[in-house]
Amino acid sequence: MRLGVACDLECCKQATTSDTENYAIMGYETALHLIDVKIKDESLPIVKRSLQNKKGRGLSRLVYFLGEAFLSDGGFLCFKPTGNYDSPYDPDEEDGTVTVLVGKWHEAEHIAGWLKLHSERGGRLIQHSCEADGAAWGWEFDGRGRLRELCLCSVGKWK
Repeated sequence: MRLGVACDLECCKQATTSDTENYAIMGYETALHLIDVKIKDESLPIVKRSLQNKKGRGLSRLVYFLGEAFLSDGGFLCFKPTGNYDSPYDPDEEDGTVTVLVGKWHEAEHIAGWLKLHSERGGRLIQHSCEADGAAWGWEFDGRGRLRELCLCSVGKWK
């Protein structure tokens, strides 16, 4: 199985609606992954200002994310751990960044909504439960201000 574009399967519909709502309400520990989230050139000043000030119109729900996010020299968004969240990975030796942080990411859907405005095509925000159920879901950005939901679904034949 792999994380792919949300298909019309009933299980994926349920996973992307009821499960994510339950995790947000109950506050499960989840891992939040930033995968190939490259910020568009025209959005760089806005994103830099948002990361620096952690304030701005519509950003109040993103304050924890903005406190951990970091813009690399290449324009990719990643995390620079501050100690508020854990990471299963060792930080990069050059810049101290990681691509995933574990914590109670209540506002992941709002983070995705903000990232869709600023990410180039192909960037993804993936969230998965650290609880026993191992649920996984996410969002993919099209570079034109839109996103689509992702979920874990079967691919290919039985082997």
